[in-house]
Amino acid sequence: MKYLNFSADFMEKIKRGEKKATLRLGIKNYKPGEKVIVRCGEDEIGIAKIYEVNIKRFREIDEIDVLLDGYGSKEELKKALEKFYGKFTEDDMFTQIVFDLCEIK
Repeated sequence: MKYLNFSADFMEKIKRGEKKATLRLGIKNYKPGEKVIVRCGEDEIGIAKIYEVNIKRFREIDEIDVLLDGYGSKEELKKALEKFYGKFTEDDMFTQIVFDLCEIK
């Protein structure tokens, strides 16, 4: 089973259902219907089912995408992504993975 890895900072947001999506720089190999182990930092927190996988340029990210990712604004989301990936452009491709945490450890 594949992993979906997050910073430990996201654990509570994911458990509470406030973060239902993640953006990964580049094109990643996840598929709708796939189950993955969710890991926050060093802790495995449960199993998630992937519902959607979308490939989008950053400029195509809309308000709904931002909310699914657990942020209040696109600028806030961009700052968070830059902590992980460094600077990127509006034309850079991201894989959006929409998931539901279906089993919590």
